[in-house]
Amino acid sequence: MTKSKKQQIVPESSAGVFLVMAQQYHQAATKLASLGSDADSPLYFLYTHAIELALKAYLRSQGPSAPRTHSLSVLLKKSRQLGLSASLDLKNVIELLESENSVHGFRYFASGSTCIPDLSFLGEVVDALMSTVVAVVRMAPELDNEGAVVGKLTLRFSKPVMK
Repeated sequence: MTKSKKQQIVPESSAGVFLVMAQQYHQAATKLASLGSDADSPLYFLYTHAIELALKAYLRSQGPSAPRTHSLSVLLKKSRQLGLSASLDLKNVIELLESENSVHGFRYFASGSTCIPDLSFLGEVVDALMSTVVAVVRMAPELDNEGAVVGKLTLRFSKPVMK
């Protein structure tokens, strides 16, 4: 089986890049959750993506690559094989999230029945995972103690003003 052109072009990101992105999604979820809003799907998406990115950061810190998958259970299994000390709570949360995540149910409407963790429980588990992964990744040889620089140029444009 050959890889698509898109897969061939995407460069392998460092553990630090994955970590920075995971921290951004985690921070956004934490802030949104603190507002007590009724934005459950976006919250679940943010937390789920933070888990995915954190596990990929861990995997990159332990070896040359991270699997190109969105499957949290695959990422957790590989992370545990490489020494991640994962709690039973994390394993349970991932099992609960996987049925919805596998059909992109947090991003789009998906019919059918699924089971998901309570948001406060999910937040606690992601907080603990982030603490663990931050400590491990910061010790990785590729990083200094300041973190990582994302090798990407993004230009932001504001609304044009008529003169």
